[in-house]
Amino acid sequence: MKRFVRHIILFLMIATITGCQDEFMKQEIIGEGKAGISATLDFKPMSSALSQTRAAGDALKDIKSLHILLYNEDGELLKSWTQNETKQELKNYEVTSKDRTDADAENGHKAESTTAHATFTLPGEIDFGKYYMYAVANIPDLLTAYAENITTVKGLKSIPLTWDNTKNEETGEYNVANNGQMLGCFTNSTPSNNSIDEPLIINSKNVKLHAWLRRAASKVTVAFDGSNLKEGVFIYILSVQIKDIPSQCYLGKDNNVGREEYTLDMPGSGPDMSDGETITYHEGEHDSQGFEYGEGCASHRVTVGSPYLGSHAETAPALYFYENMQGAGDSMPDKRQDATGPEGKPDGELDYPGLPGDETYRLKDNVPYGTYIEVHAHYISNNSERLGNGHIIYRFMLGQDVIKDYNAKRNCHYKLTLKFKNFANEADWHIEYEEPEPGVMTPEPYYISYLYNHSMMYPIKVNTGGRKIEYIKAEILENNWAPYNASSEIYFTGAPNGVAAPWNGFLSLHKTTETVLYENIIGSNEQYYKKVPKRGEREYKDFVLPEGITSKEFTTENSEPDDKYRVEKHPTEANTYNIYIPMYTRAKQMISTTGYTGNNPYVAYQRKARVKITTKLEGLDKIFENEVPIYQVRRVVNPKGIYRSSGNNKSFHVVLKRLPRENDQMFITFQSEGMWKAYVVKETNGKGITLSVTDPNTTELKDDPEYGKAIYGKTGSVIDFNVNFEQSSDNPLENRYAIIRVEYHNYTCQHLIFVRQGDKPDDLVAGGVKWYAMNMKTASELASNPLDEGSLFKFGNWSQPIDALSNKNPFEPWINVTPGDFKVYPEDGLTNAATRGKMGWTDITQSNTTNGFGNPQMANARVATGKDFWELRNSYIEQGYGVLYGDDATETADDIVEVYGYDYEHNKSGRGMRGCFAYNRDTGKNLFFPIGASGYGHRKQSYTGTWGDPETLNGVLRYAAGRTQLYPSPVERPLFYDIYKRPGGIYWLNAEIPQNYFTPTDGVSLGWDINYFSFDFNFISKGNLIKSGGSNACFVRCVVDP
Repeated sequence: MKRFVRHIILFLMIATITGCQDEFMKQEIIGEGKAGISATLDFKPMSSALSQTRAAGDALKDIKSLHILLYNEDGELLKSWTQNETKQELKNYEVTSKDRTDADAENGHKAESTTAHATFTLPGEIDFGKYYMYAVANIPDLLTAYAENITTVKGLKSIPLTWDNTKNEETGEYNVANNGQMLGCFTNSTPSNNSIDEPLIINSKNVKLHAWLRRAASKVTVAFDGSNLKEGVFIYILSVQIKDIPSQCYLGKDNNVGREEYTLDMPGSGPDMSDGETITYHEGEHDSQGFEYGEGCASHRVTVGSPYLGSHAETAPALYFYENMQGAGDSMPDKRQDATGPEGKPDGELDYPGLPGDETYRLKDNVPYGTYIEVHAHYISNNSERLGNGHIIYRFMLGQDVIKDYNAKRNCHYKLTLKFKNFANEADWHIEYEEPEPGVMTPEPYYISYLYNHSMMYPIKVNTGGRKIEYIKAEILENNWAPYNASSEIYFTGAPNGVAAPWNGFLSLHKTTETVLYENIIGSNEQYYKKVPKRGEREYKDFVLPEGITSKEFTTENSEPDDKYRVEKHPTEANTYNIYIPMYTRAKQMISTTGYTGNNPYVAYQRKARVKITTKLEGLDKIFENEVPIYQVRRVVNPKGIYRSSGNNKSFHVVLKRLPRENDQMFITFQSEGMWKAYVVKETNGKGITLSVTDPNTTELKDDPEYGKAIYGKTGSVIDFNVNFEQSSDNPLENRYAIIRVEYHNYTCQHLIFVRQGDKPDDLVAGGVKWYAMNMKTASELASNPLDEGSLFKFGNWSQPIDALSNKNPFEPWINVTPGDFKVYPEDGLTNAATRGKMGWTDITQSNTTNGFGNPQMANARVATGKDFWELRNSYIEQGYGVLYGDDATETADDIVEVYGYDYEHNKSGRGMRGCFAYNRDTGKNLFFPIGASGYGHRKQSYTGTWGDPETLNGVLRYAAGRTQLYPSPVERPLFYDIYKRPGGIYWLNAEIPQNYFTPTDGVSLGWDINYFSFDFNFISKGNLIKSGGSNACFVRCVVDP
């Protein structure tokens, strides 16, 4: 087996605290008389020592019981007083909280800002003389259970305390507070930092005394710092535990477990000591079969882009333990893993390498009764320099420094920071990380774009042990169309899943070449999936690299010429190769009537596939099988586009955001599962559209060999940058365009942001029709800007446009929608956008479709034809769906009311608008089609249909043409299950198009359908838009009529 030793750097800050703060007194004349005693009792603040658990960091701050013990000069008990809930023998007893300074801590470094402060007066008077007086807190049975011990000072300090490791039956929490025993020695000096007991001199009528209480226990907080990790490295912190803690402790003297003079309980072997509490950073069993690490564990992982986890704050969760004094100094072993080399200096080699059981392994630094911290983590590296995936355990012996001190003193706060470096290995802690030789390592999980027809290269690390690779085979075991980890409220669960019908899923092992799959061409999705080259299987047989060549691409039988995998010889590890196999998302529409798509339609949910990787080495019977999850990331829609009018050069702050759940109101940021970068990939007249850094701690603007400049972001960071509109050599009289590409999740996923400045009519296809940038508001007026949805029109009726402010849902936010939520709204009628008068739905007329829609009262304009829209289905014209922000917006919004709800009244508050971007992938030109603030760019005439559901709400705002409630049993088309409430918009054609004229259709077409959920961008039949009772109402977009 090949062993890789992982290390961490430990930053240590130490401070100790004395239990009593005394000052040696000069010899004084005592005389005769009696004295009244008033006293102040302070919690000594924990000192900062070694600079999340169930126990809070302030669990040991209370005084639940208090005993005051008075001893004579010979250390013999004279009298005691008790203060608790049932017995109050101290006069004027009061407990308050007091601020602490560094001077209050033994080493001058306080770890608590406030501690308890008690004042009281002893009842009666005491004879003048020399005494010792002690305060004992939180041992309620002190006078009974330890009656013999407390008769002398020596016996008092030797009282054995036993660690309470039980749990509260009601809460399940550990009873840590039961280990809060404390001892303090009174002095008649002012508070000081001296810990040596000294006699009290009582020689005046009124004496004021002071004592500092010291806990017998200490605490540890653990934090993590990954700021020096390599990119693509993830450390998932699973748990932190304090190990080998003393089960007993002396109340007032050094607790030197294992020494000859030690009289308390202890095991015969140090490693058999009791373990303390565990900090658990994640619910559930991380080591259970099938558990997957990833974004669901982002709250307890460390990466270079999100490097900090844990805290040393006073109230931060902590681990507690009794004092354990094991010694310090030159005679003790050195804790550092690389302390000395041949010249007495670190030489880069481990002093004691290996695993438990190896001859070179040194258990607990040869301090068998010491107390140590153990951190369990899972390590994943997607970095090609060193791919890795496995469990790691980090250990460190506690003490007052990181070298040769093993004294874990009482009343200290040990602040332990694990500082990871590079591949989490060059540091003071060492831990074993093994890779089999020979063996196969596959990083997981891995991610692929939410966009259709996209690809990523999946890395496989093969240690051949000196053999040749015979073959590698990939097989898709599960390939889902449905959302991952979503409830039955979100999708139809009755359709075949990704195991039974993988041909409906998003993933392919062979390159996707079509945007739309047509039933009359492919037959069925199953036939197409199983046809050579089989989308769910692929075998790789070529791995031999020519002499002197370290990397080469190969293809496989029946694959496309550019559908290649890559073999690389590892630069530093012998007999090791990195093999990169391509994986693809599938076509945008896999037979449009089924709704299946290679584009993830879900904003809040990923989709999951499972791929089995089988590796066979020559001459070895063992076959290596690795099963890896591949996630299609959530659809990113916020933001998808930025619009600026000509002359408006305000920057826009991009932060990619997602919805946590389908019906959540607030978008949230997300971390990139690996490195990310953003750059302008295409532009037309857009040289002045540039990107800049917003957070220099996690991002950097660097030269890019292909795209000039790019923003590079660190693993685990939020995708965050500025888009700037600068003056440049651009033609100011023409529109400026750009496409910004964001590659994230270790560059395996892509998101496009479409930028446009200027609203002049323009073409997407060179020499083609010029499109107006805005919808029509009235017969003679365009909407105010590309975000403004304009009006809804019944066919051919320019005089009664339904104003955008009327086209709103009955309530907002429009979430948790049911069929009963749809109403004819507003109740007081619809506003005519031209006259501002009110009108009823039935008052609005429509024209005969045979006469066409008719031209607007606007020079050089006509309603777009079927041919015009079909031009947007050109082979180099693509579509993207999401949110466009306009002139007034300077940053990505959070609330869906703001994200989706732009209208001409809310044009100063930075709102966005959902819609479809048609764009030229070669030039970057784009055209936006809004679907409305409601999400429904369509009002419906009531009808009783021959298929689907009848529409009883006359004039209701709804996108779906044929459904008003849940699809009863959409086994063959499950993505249409809740289409009745899904968003979309419909645009009129200027005239009818015969059936199957441009493409197969289900009848004569009269509109253009934009399905925001299933990504349909196609004709819609006249029968869906014109009913016996009248016309539906749709948007109108015009083009330039030369």
